[in-house]
Amino acid sequence: MGIVLIWLVGVALFLGVARGAEPVAETALETRRPNVILISMDTTRADALSCYGQPADIQRALPPVTPNLDRLAESGLRFEHFYAHAPTTLSSHTSMLTGLDPHQHGVPRNGFPLPPAVPTLAERLKAAGYQTVGIIGASALDGEMGLSRGFDVWDDQLDHKVAVQFEDRAGGVVDRALARVAKVDADAPLFLFVHVFDPHAPYAAPEPFRTRFVDPRYAGGALTDGFDRATALRDLRKGALDPAERDAAASLYLGEVAYADHELGRLLDRLDQQGFLDHSLVVVTADHGEVLGESPQFGWSHGRDVTEGAVRVPLIVAGRGIALAAPGPIQRQAGMASLAPTIERLVGLPRPLGTAPDLWDLLRPGPVWDQDGWPARPTRAVLHEATAPHQARSDGRWNNLGLERGAHASGTHVRRTRARRWVVEAGAEGLLPVLQDALRSWDAAAPPFRSETLSSHTRQALEALGYLEPEDPQ
Repeated sequence: MGIVLIWLVGVALFLGVARGAEPVAETALETRRPNVILISMDTTRADALSCYGQPADIQRALPPVTPNLDRLAESGLRFEHFYAHAPTTLSSHTSMLTGLDPHQHGVPRNGFPLPPAVPTLAERLKAAGYQTVGIIGASALDGEMGLSRGFDVWDDQLDHKVAVQFEDRAGGVVDRALARVAKVDADAPLFLFVHVFDPHAPYAAPEPFRTRFVDPRYAGGALTDGFDRATALRDLRKGALDPAERDAAASLYLGEVAYADHELGRLLDRLDQQGFLDHSLVVVTADHGEVLGESPQFGWSHGRDVTEGAVRVPLIVAGRGIALAAPGPIQRQAGMASLAPTIERLVGLPRPLGTAPDLWDLLRPGPVWDQDGWPARPTRAVLHEATAPHQARSDGRWNNLGLERGAHASGTHVRRTRARRWVVEAGAEGLLPVLQDALRSWDAAAPPFRSETLSSHTRQALEALGYLEPEDPQ
């Protein structure tokens, strides 16, 4: 009994206390810091990249969906278990660029600007002499949301309207990125942040990508009339949806991912030709994933749940002219808040952003410990919360507390539903009490309720997309 108690106390302390980072040794740095290319793919679950496998809704063998990113992964390190803290664009990108989880940075979901006092990765890199350029693919990351702070250029000029949101195709994003890069000073390091939105619904990539992965035997209406989500979702929840329809929906989604990969390959090839990758750190990730029918209650969506499809995302880290571990997969799990301090440390900045542990011990040259092992060597839990609008906001509590919560640790995934039912999605039942305590402690430290402050145009767009509740006309 005493041994078990000591183990539980040790685990709880490990889960609840963020680990500080030691500065990078100066001998590991070159005189000039490397260029940093950070690519964010919106709404991209890990298994949408063929180097991670393929979605379970498709049982057929597929050709490679993402050959360009697969090649990048072969030359670098691929995190097998990397998770977002929140499955919505602005909140997750805020974690990506600040090193903080949502309870720390205070951005519950789209439409809530970053508080002015929170420092960003771009501010840190700019202060270190970097030229900072951000190219945005959708209006959820409009400059007024605050992530533009620290960027010399934040190109959020979007002219393609889908429903009520302005977007740009990946091809347009890449064109704008290359045009901006052409104007930078070749003698100063560059931080280039590129966001492509295409994998987000509707799943309507340009040909030949749109139908590239659709089963040639498919004869349903998804290719002619568009995917009727409402009808398909009702059938899915009743267990009556034809597997061919699930296959078709996932195939159309992969077409979007393939198109984004094609354009990102063009971006990386051009940067390589121009010498920007000669001394560089290239990082590719996603803000959140997408449920593709494997969770019938959520259908084809993200935001309202913290299931695996919604929160497990890719992370690829590759370098040229900098010291990194030998290429290969990394098994130990990590969370989005670790990304910004990791980038800082890899370029030689001594004081990382935020409180999350950096990933230097997994990326540094030489042998590393890359195993999760409860109870002797537990991993640090990654905590998640759903982010959809809801009505329970009169008590002043943090906006998302009434929504789904989740935690991952050492291969165990637990989830608390909106009905407050605990579910062990995968892994060890014995870890449920420990992860429950971690989530309760996290929620106990959550900030108070936030009201959004937006321009009327942005508010109307986000309300129509379902990210915000309509304002009281009074």
